[in-house]
Amino acid sequence: MRSITATLILLSSFISILGKAEPPRLQIAHLTGDFYVYTTYNTYKGNLVPANGMYVVTENGIIMFDTPWDTTQFQPLLDSLQMRYHKDVVMCIATHSHEDRTAGLEFLKQKGVKTFTTEQTDKISKTQGRKRAQ
Repeated sequence: MRSITATLILLSSFISILGKAEPPRLQIAHLTGDFYVYTTYNTYKGNLVPANGMYVVTENGIIMFDTPWDTTQFQPLLDSLQMRYHKDVVMCIATHSHEDRTAGLEFLKQKGVKTFTTEQTDKISKTQGRKRAQ
C-alpha cells in the first residue's frame, strides 16, 4: 500500500511540474503593412515580464526598433527573420536606455548590424554602464 501511495504522490508531482506552461521565449505578431511586433520575456523584481520591440521589413533589409530583452533570443530572432523574409537585419534603433531596449546592441554590432540611438539615450547608457549604439 505504501508503494502505491508513494507512486501516486510522485506521479502527481510530475504531472504538476508538466502542467506549468512557460510563456514562449519569442513571439512575433503582425502589426500593419510591413511592421511587426516581437515579444521576449525576462525576470524583473521576481516576476516574468514581457518586453515588446518592433521591426519593419524593407526592400533593403529589416530595421529593428529595440533589441530583445532575453539575451538567449538575440540569435533566434535574427534566424527567424532570415527564414521568414530571406533578408538580414541591417539596422537597429534603440528607443531608450533600459536593458529591454539595449541589451542586444553589442551582439548586433558584432553581427554587422548598424545600431543607433539618440544622443540623450547614449549619454544615459554610458553613465549607467549599459550597452551602447554605434
